[in-house]
Amino acid sequence: MNAAALTALVDRWRPETHTFHLRAGEMTPTLQDVSMILGLPIQGEPLCMNTASDGWRRQMEDLIGMAPPMREDPKERTPAGAPFLWIRTNFGTFPQGANRDTIKTYTRVYLWYMISRTLFADSGGKLAHWCWLKALTVLEHPWSWGTAALAYLYRQLDEACRRLGRDRWMVLCV
Repeated sequence: MNAAALTALVDRWRPETHTFHLRAGEMTPTLQDVSMILGLPIQGEPLCMNTASDGWRRQMEDLIGMAPPMREDPKERTPAGAPFLWIRTNFGTFPQGANRDTIKTYTRVYLWYMISRTLFADSGGKLAHWCWLKALTVLEHPWSWGTAALAYLYRQLDEACRRLGRDRWMVLCV
């Protein structure tokens, strides 16, 4: 990732209107942009689910047969998801002669890995949040992934602006 380019975009993001304020004027990423640029479907059911992390480890074991090991220090906060290294270590090599269920599991994990690294990346860049795996429980379901990606983009940009805690956007637009 180009940190300077991302910072420049965050500096020009206006959370109140979900627009970038550029020298040429305002620009708003739309669903049609997401569909054309990323090739994601914008038709279908909205991707709405409970993202509470209670019991995520057990649910992950139910979905893919295993979960990352628990932290040694029980007081240390455990993120609700799997490190990318853990995913690559445990699912990086597809077993020969796999049955249909194993194929589905590896497909689900691969998709989870890919969307967690590209569309729904966390701020640290090291973790696949478990809620995206949960969305892949039914691979054939017609979710509107484009809508989810655009909403996630808006939320991440809004949070980045709040974290920086600045109101200097007007200076950049002049």
